[in-house]
Amino acid sequence: MRFWRFGIYYILDLFSDCHPFVKAKILIAEEDQNFAEVLRGIMRRLDNRVKICDGLDGVRQSLAAEPWDMLLCSAALWQASRNGQDILEMSRAAVPSVPVAITVDYANQHWGEEALSAGAFTWLLKPCRAESVIQALEKAQKLQEEARQAVEEPAPAALSEDAARHFGLLVGESLKMQELYRTIEKVATTDFTVLLRGESGTGKELVAKAIHRLSPRQGHPFVAVNCASLSDQLLESELFGHVKGAFTGAVRNKEGLFQTATGGTLFLDEIGTVSPNLQQSLLRVLENKVVRPVGSTETLPVDVRVIAATNENLEQRIQEGSFRLDLFHRLNILPIALPPLRERREDIATLANSFVDTPKTGKSLTAEAIRLLENFSWPGNVRQLENIILRAVALAPAECKVLGAENLPEEIRAAFPTAAASLPPPPTSGDLLSLKAYLKACERHYLKLVLERCSGDKAAAAKALGISLATFYRKYEEV
Repeated sequence: MRFWRFGIYYILDLFSDCHPFVKAKILIAEEDQNFAEVLRGIMRRLDNRVKICDGLDGVRQSLAAEPWDMLLCSAALWQASRNGQDILEMSRAAVPSVPVAITVDYANQHWGEEALSAGAFTWLLKPCRAESVIQALEKAQKLQEEARQAVEEPAPAALSEDAARHFGLLVGESLKMQELYRTIEKVATTDFTVLLRGESGTGKELVAKAIHRLSPRQGHPFVAVNCASLSDQLLESELFGHVKGAFTGAVRNKEGLFQTATGGTLFLDEIGTVSPNLQQSLLRVLENKVVRPVGSTETLPVDVRVIAATNENLEQRIQEGSFRLDLFHRLNILPIALPPLRERREDIATLANSFVDTPKTGKSLTAEAIRLLENFSWPGNVRQLENIILRAVALAPAECKVLGAENLPEEIRAAFPTAAASLPPPPTSGDLLSLKAYLKACERHYLKLVLERCSGDKAAAAKALGISLATFYRKYEEV
């Protein structure tokens, strides 16, 4: 019976060698010959060319002799090769490099995890389902195609000039924003995980999109999810997918966002709100590059760059025991801090005008309105500024083309009082002050008030007062 089966495969080999529509060339290295024949049968049904190697020497000779689209190698053979010339290293060194899928038996699943760390693109649990083997081949072919395109496509032209005017997304010319643009350019060329940190409303999702647009993954999806907006069960299903019947309401298989974002970028906003149990699952995905849909026993390989964001103090959460230290280190490979709006007041006028001066509105802001906006503390940052401008535009009469202080909310106008309202009352008893002494007292009082309204930002206070920073410091020291 076995001779008959091998005879059939021999005939299929002869047919395949002259078949004009061979889809892929696959190398199989398995010490279990029966399992190797099963793998060959799966691949040959799809008109692929398949070769089974005879031990480690056969693998080395085959890799050196011709190019291959995928190597299916048993974990045991790979382990044996590590004492000499590692199969994974040889596959990487081949021209072109050969993606390796490791096959692992149940008792040695840890070898599959080791292989991923050593360079394999996936591992399959024996006995393998035909669907899993075919998915692995499709993934290998995609990796090969991306590698070919990377060689064939010319390198992108140098961007700069503040990254082609801030990537079509970000606004601001302050020193802190220029530093942010330079950081984005550097980070985008890598494939490491990024952690964006900053207050709510500082534009973390826009920065994530800018990184994606500038990265080699720009032609693939950018997928964003707000982790705080979903319950644990829903978030797990959204991220990893689920199989039919996994829970009440799961009437069909659902692809997770890690799979939806294949080849691209997944943005995890408000990562600090994720529960410890789900943190463990995220850590496993980041380390092993595989996901397990809810209700499934199989893992699926994923190729996604993760950008996470938070406005929370994760170090404090770690001390409290509500955030995993190992996940923090995995996310914090490339940390980026986004400045709050109060630390870049020189950008407020530019931002405000960009929100109000559009083809749809055709409106502008008076100098007084800009002055009030520049001296507000903006606890909600750029998002709050945008909302206030849009509200002013919506409520202004259609014929009103210039928005002034009267069009701004009371909270903005009240935050920066007029000089007359800020003067200290003159003494009502005792020795009267000279005019010079009283005016000096008024100056000190008003300087303190302006500095307080500017949240301690001396440069912003000097600008609001209409004096140089050096003059401000001199007067401040006299206070």
